[in-house]
Amino acid sequence: MTPVNITKRYNLRRLGPSAEHSNRPTLILAHGFGCDQQIWSAVAPILAEEYPVVLFDHMGCGQSERSAYDPERYTDLSAYADDLVSLVQSLELEQPILVGHSVSGAIGWLASLKAPRLFRQVIAIGPSPRYINDPPAYVGGFEARDVEEMIDLMERNHFEWAGYLAPMVMSNGDLPALADELRQTFLNADPDISRRFAQSTFMSDIRKDLPNVTVPTLILYCDEDVIVPTDVVTYLQQALPNCAVRKLNASGHYPHMSHPDEVAQAVLEGVLVAA
Repeated sequence: MTPVNITKRYNLRRLGPSAEHSNRPTLILAHGFGCDQQIWSAVAPILAEEYPVVLFDHMGCGQSERSAYDPERYTDLSAYADDLVSLVQSLELEQPILVGHSVSGAIGWLASLKAPRLFRQVIAIGPSPRYINDPPAYVGGFEARDVEEMIDLMERNHFEWAGYLAPMVMSNGDLPALADELRQTFLNADPDISRRFAQSTFMSDIRKDLPNVTVPTLILYCDEDVIVPTDVVTYLQQALPNCAVRKLNASGHYPHMSHPDEVAQAVLEGVLVAA
Protein backbone atom coordinates (compact mmCIF):
# COMPACT_ATOMS: atom_id res chain seq x y z
CA MET A 1 0.00 0.00 0.00
CA THR A 2 1.47 3.34 -1.04
CA PRO A 3 1.83 6.24 1.41
CA VAL A 4 -0.91 8.09 -0.49
CA ASN A 5 -3.34 5.21 -0.05
CA ILE A 6 -2.46 4.64 3.60
CA THR A 7 -3.02 8.33 4.29
CA LYS A 8 -6.48 8.25 2.74
CA ARG A 9 -7.46 4.89 4.15
CA TYR A 10 -6.81 5.81 7.78
CA ASN A 11 -7.18 9.60 7.53
CA LEU A 12 -3.57 9.86 8.61
CA ARG A 13 -2.16 13.16 9.90
CA ARG A 14 1.32 14.13 11.06
CA LEU A 15 2.29 16.72 13.63
CA GLY A 16 5.59 17.91 15.05
CA PRO A 17 9.07 17.56 13.60
CA SER A 18 9.63 15.37 10.55
CA ALA A 19 10.50 11.79 11.47
CA GLU A 20 13.24 11.84 8.83
CA HIS A 21 14.97 14.78 10.50
CA SER A 22 14.35 13.89 14.12
CA ASN A 23 16.49 11.69 16.32
CA ARG A 24 13.44 10.88 18.43
CA PRO A 25 10.94 8.09 17.85
CA THR A 26 7.56 8.80 16.29
CA LEU A 27 4.55 8.61 18.60
CA ILE A 28 1.50 6.93 17.04
CA LEU A 29 -1.70 7.94 18.83
CA ALA A 30 -4.43 5.29 18.59
CA HIS A 31 -7.97 6.04 19.76
CA GLY A 32 -10.37 3.68 21.48
CA PHE A 33 -13.84 2.33 20.68
CA GLY A 34 -16.55 4.81 19.69
CA CYS A 35 -14.12 7.62 18.94
CA ASP A 36 -11.70 8.91 16.32
CA GLN A 37 -8.39 10.77 16.31
CA GLN A 38 -10.05 14.03 17.43
CA ILE A 39 -10.12 12.57 20.93
CA TRP A 40 -6.40 13.45 21.08
CA SER A 41 -6.91 17.12 20.16
CA ALA A 42 -5.73 18.46 23.53
CA VAL A 43 -2.77 16.08 23.96
CA ALA A 44 -1.33 15.74 20.46
CA PRO A 45 -0.04 19.35 20.13
CA ILE A 46 1.82 19.06 23.44
CA LEU A 47 3.52 15.84 22.40
CA ALA A 48 4.29 17.27 18.97
CA GLU A 49 6.41 19.99 20.52
CA GLU A 50 9.05 17.32 21.18
CA TYR A 51 8.26 14.28 19.02
CA PRO A 52 6.96 13.43 15.57
CA VAL A 53 3.32 12.45 16.01
CA VAL A 54 1.08 10.34 13.77
CA LEU A 55 -2.70 10.38 14.19
CA PHE A 56 -5.11 8.04 12.40
CA ASP A 57 -8.64 6.68 12.50
CA HIS A 58 -9.28 2.97 12.92
CA MET A 59 -11.07 1.49 9.93
CA GLY A 60 -14.74 2.45 9.97
CA CYS A 61 -14.17 5.30 12.43
CA GLY A 62 -13.89 9.04 11.88
CA GLN A 63 -12.83 9.97 8.36
CA SER A 64 -11.30 6.61 7.47
CA GLU A 65 -12.07 5.21 4.04
CA ARG A 66 -15.47 3.61 4.63
CA SER A 67 -15.39 1.71 1.34
CA ALA A 68 -12.46 -0.29 2.75
CA TYR A 69 -14.44 -1.40 5.81
CA ASP A 70 -15.40 -5.08 5.66
CA PRO A 71 -17.86 -6.09 8.42
CA GLU A 72 -16.89 -9.74 8.09
CA ARG A 73 -13.20 -8.94 8.57
CA TYR A 74 -13.53 -6.67 11.59
CA THR A 75 -15.17 -9.21 13.87
CA ASP A 76 -12.25 -9.32 16.31
CA LEU A 77 -9.25 -7.26 17.31
CA SER A 78 -6.83 -9.18 15.12
CA ALA A 79 -7.98 -7.27 12.02
CA TYR A 80 -7.26 -3.94 13.70
CA ALA A 81 -3.84 -5.26 14.72
CA ASP A 82 -3.14 -6.21 11.09
CA ASP A 83 -4.07 -2.67 10.06
CA LEU A 84 -1.66 -1.23 12.60
CA VAL A 85 1.19 -3.39 11.33
CA SER A 86 0.41 -2.34 7.76
CA LEU A 87 0.30 1.33 8.72
CA VAL A 88 3.67 1.29 10.50
CA GLN A 89 5.37 -0.70 7.77
CA SER A 90 3.92 1.42 4.96
CA LEU A 91 5.16 4.60 6.62
CA GLU A 92 8.58 2.96 7.07
CA LEU A 93 8.76 4.15 10.65
CA GLU A 94 11.77 3.01 12.67
CA GLN A 95 10.36 1.43 15.83
CA PRO A 96 7.75 4.05 16.73
CA ILE A 97 6.03 4.19 20.11
CA LEU A 98 2.33 3.39 20.24
CA VAL A 99 0.24 5.49 22.60
CA GLY A 100 -3.01 3.55 22.68
CA HIS A 101 -6.16 4.44 24.56
CA SER A 102 -8.40 1.68 25.92
CA VAL A 103 -8.79 -1.17 23.40
CA SER A 104 -5.93 0.21 21.31
CA GLY A 105 -3.56 -0.96 24.03
CA ALA A 106 -4.67 -4.54 23.36
CA ILE A 107 -4.55 -3.93 19.60
CA GLY A 108 -0.97 -2.71 20.00
CA TRP A 109 0.07 -5.82 21.94
CA LEU A 110 -1.46 -8.06 19.27
CA ALA A 111 0.32 -6.09 16.55
CA SER A 112 3.63 -6.51 18.39
CA LEU A 113 3.13 -10.28 18.32
CA LYS A 114 2.42 -10.26 14.59
CA ALA A 115 5.54 -8.18 13.87
CA PRO A 116 8.24 -8.46 16.56
CA ARG A 117 10.21 -5.24 17.06
CA LEU A 118 7.46 -3.29 15.33
CA PHE A 119 7.27 -0.95 18.32
CA ARG A 120 9.93 0.37 20.61
CA GLN A 121 7.31 0.69 23.34
CA VAL A 122 3.57 0.60 24.00
CA ILE A 123 2.11 3.24 26.30
CA ALA A 124 -1.41 2.07 27.09
CA ILE A 125 -3.99 4.35 28.72
CA GLY A 126 -6.71 2.38 30.50
CA PRO A 127 -6.20 -0.92 28.61
CA SER A 128 -7.81 -4.29 29.29
CA PRO A 129 -7.16 -7.83 28.05
CA ARG A 130 -10.73 -8.88 28.88
CA TYR A 131 -13.67 -6.73 29.98
CA ILE A 132 -15.94 -9.52 31.22
CA ASN A 133 -15.47 -11.09 34.65
CA ASP A 134 -14.15 -14.64 34.73
CA PRO A 135 -14.63 -15.73 38.35
CA PRO A 136 -13.05 -16.56 40.61
CA ALA A 137 -9.63 -15.55 39.31
CA TYR A 138 -10.31 -12.59 37.04
CA VAL A 139 -12.20 -9.33 37.57
CA GLY A 140 -12.76 -7.52 34.28
CA GLY A 141 -15.45 -5.12 35.46
CA PHE A 142 -18.50 -6.38 33.54
CA GLU A 143 -20.81 -9.34 33.62
CA ALA A 144 -21.60 -10.88 30.24
CA ARG A 145 -25.20 -9.74 30.52
CA ASP A 146 -24.03 -6.13 31.06
CA VAL A 147 -22.19 -6.19 27.75
CA GLU A 148 -25.11 -7.87 25.98
CA GLU A 149 -27.50 -5.22 27.31
CA MET A 150 -25.19 -2.40 26.22
CA ILE A 151 -24.87 -3.77 22.70
CA ASP A 152 -28.63 -4.33 22.55
CA LEU A 153 -29.19 -0.69 23.57
CA MET A 154 -26.77 0.45 20.86
CA GLU A 155 -28.82 -1.45 18.31
CA ARG A 156 -32.18 -0.22 19.56
CA ASN A 157 -31.37 3.42 20.32
CA HIS A 158 -27.92 4.79 19.47
CA PHE A 159 -28.89 8.23 20.78
CA GLU A 160 -29.95 6.90 24.19
CA TRP A 161 -26.84 4.72 24.43
CA ALA A 162 -24.51 7.66 23.80
CA GLY A 163 -26.32 9.83 26.35
CA TYR A 164 -26.12 7.09 28.97
CA LEU A 165 -22.51 6.06 28.44
CA ALA A 166 -20.70 9.38 27.93
CA PRO A 167 -21.11 10.93 31.41
CA MET A 168 -20.52 7.59 33.11
CA VAL A 169 -17.18 6.90 31.44
CA MET A 170 -16.03 10.52 31.56
CA SER A 171 -16.52 10.51 35.35
CA ASN A 172 -15.79 14.21 35.84
CA GLY A 173 -19.07 15.64 37.01
CA ASP A 174 -17.57 19.10 37.42
CA LEU A 175 -16.77 19.17 33.68
CA PRO A 176 -20.17 18.50 32.03
CA ALA A 177 -19.02 20.01 28.73
CA LEU A 178 -16.56 17.14 28.31
CA ALA A 179 -19.31 14.54 28.72
CA ASP A 180 -21.33 16.42 26.10
CA GLU A 181 -18.32 16.47 23.77
CA LEU A 182 -17.78 12.74 24.21
CA ARG A 183 -21.48 12.06 23.69
CA GLN A 184 -21.33 13.94 20.39
CA THR A 185 -18.27 11.94 19.38
CA PHE A 186 -20.22 8.73 20.00
CA LEU A 187 -23.17 10.06 18.00
CA ASN A 188 -20.98 11.08 15.07
CA ALA A 189 -19.85 7.48 14.62
CA ASP A 190 -21.65 5.10 12.29
CA PRO A 191 -24.11 3.18 14.54
CA ASP A 192 -23.65 -0.20 12.85
CA ILE A 193 -19.86 0.02 12.83
CA SER A 194 -19.81 1.21 16.44
CA ARG A 195 -21.92 -1.75 17.48
CA ARG A 196 -19.59 -4.19 15.71
CA PHE A 197 -16.54 -2.48 17.23
CA ALA A 198 -18.21 -2.75 20.64
CA GLN A 199 -18.68 -6.48 20.14
CA SER A 200 -15.06 -6.90 19.02
CA THR A 201 -13.88 -4.88 22.03
CA PHE A 202 -16.02 -6.04 24.92
CA MET A 203 -16.14 -9.69 23.88
CA SER A 204 -12.37 -9.88 23.42
CA ASP A 205 -10.06 -11.98 25.55
CA ILE A 206 -6.31 -11.78 24.87
CA ARG A 207 -5.12 -12.96 28.29
CA LYS A 208 -3.44 -16.04 26.81
CA ASP A 209 -1.33 -13.79 24.54
CA LEU A 210 0.06 -11.54 27.27
CA PRO A 211 3.01 -13.77 28.38
CA ASN A 212 4.36 -13.58 24.81
CA VAL A 213 4.26 -9.78 24.64
CA THR A 214 7.86 -8.68 25.05
CA VAL A 215 7.56 -5.05 23.94
CA PRO A 216 8.17 -2.71 26.92
CA THR A 217 4.82 -1.46 28.16
CA LEU A 218 3.86 1.49 30.34
CA ILE A 219 0.28 1.47 31.61
CA LEU A 220 -1.28 4.79 32.60
CA TYR A 221 -4.42 4.38 34.66
CA CYS A 222 -6.96 6.32 36.72
CA ASP A 223 -9.06 5.75 39.77
CA GLU A 224 -12.83 5.61 39.27
CA ASP A 225 -12.58 4.10 35.81
CA VAL A 226 -15.84 2.22 35.27
CA ILE A 227 -14.46 0.52 32.15
CA VAL A 228 -11.15 -0.71 33.57
CA PRO A 229 -11.02 -1.33 37.34
CA THR A 230 -7.66 -1.30 39.09
CA ASP A 231 -7.84 -5.10 39.41
CA VAL A 232 -7.25 -5.23 35.67
CA VAL A 233 -4.16 -3.04 35.94
CA THR A 234 -2.77 -5.34 38.63
CA TYR A 235 -3.46 -8.36 36.43
CA LEU A 236 -1.70 -6.79 33.45
CA GLN A 237 1.32 -5.82 35.52
CA GLN A 238 1.72 -9.44 36.57
CA ALA A 239 0.92 -11.01 33.19
CA LEU A 240 3.04 -8.84 30.88
CA PRO A 241 6.76 -9.72 30.98
CA ASN A 242 7.98 -6.11 30.68
CA CYS A 243 5.43 -3.80 32.23
CA ALA A 244 5.47 -0.66 34.36
CA VAL A 245 2.43 1.19 35.65
CA ARG A 246 1.77 4.80 36.58
CA LYS A 247 -1.30 6.15 38.31
CA LEU A 248 -2.50 9.45 36.87
CA ASN A 249 -3.80 12.28 38.99
CA ALA A 250 -7.11 12.00 37.18
CA SER A 251 -10.33 10.00 37.17
CA GLY A 252 -12.47 8.33 34.54
CA HIS A 253 -11.71 6.50 31.32
CA TYR A 254 -10.80 9.55 29.22
CA PRO A 255 -8.00 11.37 31.06
CA HIS A 256 -6.57 12.63 27.76
CA MET A 257 -9.75 14.73 27.52
CA SER A 258 -10.21 15.71 31.16
CA HIS A 259 -6.53 16.05 32.13
CA PRO A 260 -4.52 16.48 28.91
CA ASP A 261 -1.51 18.13 30.56
CA GLU A 262 -1.25 15.29 33.08
CA VAL A 263 -1.45 12.65 30.34
CA ALA A 264 1.00 14.43 28.05
CA GLN A 265 3.52 14.81 30.87
CA ALA A 266 3.20 11.14 31.82
CA VAL A 267 3.75 10.10 28.21
CA LEU A 268 6.76 12.37 27.78
CA GLU A 269 8.32 11.14 31.03
CA GLY A 270 7.58 7.51 30.18
CA VAL A 271 8.92 7.45 26.62
CA LEU A 272 11.85 5.12 26.02
CA VAL A 273 14.17 7.09 23.74
CA ALA A 274 16.96 4.51 23.50
CA ALA A 275 16.50 1.71 20.97
